[in-house]
Amino acid sequence: MIRAEETRLTEGFLVGRDRTRVSMLQFADDTIFFFKASLEHLQNLKIILLVFGQVSGLKINLEKSSISGINIGLELLSNLALVFECRVSEWPLSYLGLPLGGNPKTIGFWDPVVERISRRLDGWKKTFLSLGGRITLIQSCLSHIPSYFLSLFKILASIASKIEKMQRDFLWSGAGEGKKDHLIRWDVVSRPKELGGLGFGKTSMRNIALLGKWLWRFPRERNGLWHKVIASIYGTHPNGWDANMAVRWSHRCPWKAIAQVFQDFSPFVRLVVGNGERIRFWEDLWRGNQTLCSQFADLYRVTSVKNLSVSDVLGNSYPLSWNFNFRRNLTDSEIELLQSLMLSLSSVRLSPSLADSRVWSLSSSGLFSVRSFFLVLSKVSNPILFLPAKFLWSSKAPSKVKALAWVVAHGKVNTNDKLQLRRPYKSLCPQWCILYKGNGESIDHLFLHCPVTIGLWHKLFNLAGLVWVPPRSFVDMLVITFKGLGNSLRGKTLWQIACLTLVWMVWQERNNRIFEEKGRTEEILWDLILFYSSLWASCTTAFRGVPLSVLQLNWTAVCAS
Repeated sequence: MIRAEETRLTEGFLVGRDRTRVSMLQFADDTIFFFKASLEHLQNLKIILLVFGQVSGLKINLEKSSISGINIGLELLSNLALVFECRVSEWPLSYLGLPLGGNPKTIGFWDPVVERISRRLDGWKKTFLSLGGRITLIQSCLSHIPSYFLSLFKILASIASKIEKMQRDFLWSGAGEGKKDHLIRWDVVSRPKELGGLGFGKTSMRNIALLGKWLWRFPRERNGLWHKVIASIYGTHPNGWDANMAVRWSHRCPWKAIAQVFQDFSPFVRLVVGNGERIRFWEDLWRGNQTLCSQFADLYRVTSVKNLSVSDVLGNSYPLSWNFNFRRNLTDSEIELLQSLMLSLSSVRLSPSLADSRVWSLSSSGLFSVRSFFLVLSKVSNPILFLPAKFLWSSKAPSKVKALAWVVAHGKVNTNDKLQLRRPYKSLCPQWCILYKGNGESIDHLFLHCPVTIGLWHKLFNLAGLVWVPPRSFVDMLVITFKGLGNSLRGKTLWQIACLTLVWMVWQERNNRIFEEKGRTEEILWDLILFYSSLWASCTTAFRGVPLSVLQLNWTAVCAS
């Protein structure tokens, strides 16, 4: 194809101020050719493809190919299709699963994403899923279905809301189970786990993080065709690293949306000085947490050349040159600032053989990751840590058990007092506890202070050999660090599982007595707690090789070994 272009047998198109030539896009066996609407060029392309097939042994299937025109009459396009023996396709086209020529600002553009999520939910309607199972499916599947589109296009706010509504309804209702209470607000659910959420994140935040990948790749892939096209159309940023972010037109190109991410992206990029030739001394962030023009604004104002590089100012050898190029003599206060500046930079050493580079400050490796960008975008203003998070999510208990404990820790599980507030029109008795036939079913009562529950907690602490005073609230129970079964990996693992299993068994027993009118004694409940805790612990790496029967008989001995 290169020889064909050189000899004018085929011709692509030129783009931008640099007249960058684009003639084909190719990924594996999916190829797009660009050429003028000329019968001669089309015949030449067909001959080239047939010759390629004979030489390589790869047959070009023209019947599966298509031709599309830009500002070309339908009659001419049909004639070209007859010559090429292929069909005519209309815009937008689908290439590598993404639409070419579509407008991401229209709702219809996002229909494939919404339909794919709907189809996936339809496939789960007949499947029994616990809350923990639904959380896992949202984290591993539903949240990532739109990622391919989100990695290139800015999502509409209405589409993002629709996707989150589908996730929200599935989380609290399950597929095909009818509408249920949304126990915890979605803006809390979508927060990172350490802030009390489930780590789903907002779809719009995930979109920004994925688009930020292109800003990171742009200066690192200077030889790529896409880099050359973007630089040719929009120009380069004054900092010499990025593309021009002042994009006033789009032509339905996604770069305008990507450029808008720069304001969120740039604070986390740090420049590392090598030879100092590409880093601007005053205006780039290469020393500390502020640019030098911000820290020493009075000095910056009196410099005659603003865009000097680090090497221009400091020189390439030691001692440093200090070529500031001030346009007048400095005042006494400015001299003090200059002394402070020179002192702060006295340890800087340039490496003439090492090029300047930039690193991602949110990663220990210095390399950009979508996850790190997504997490920092998801941080809420004035965040309040969710103290039980570490105990809950580090546990090896099943997801359904941890999910229940998470709802309980937020104080949102449907105990009688909560149901009375949510459904005041129903005949409920908020002061009735089904476990001990007495007054007061609240969250702290049911899971901590109820005589039945507190008896189970006493058995657990007695088994661990601890003297225990019940805390004021259930959240305090999860926050207080109890040594439990010791500080060994086995002891910590089994203690966390046992505490959450007790909560799960209490909730199961409460529901059995209400809905099935079946009750079990405290001794049976304790035996079940021992069994399930031992069973789930035996499946972890900490208890690998320990038979379930041995673990169930003597927790303390196994944890001490």
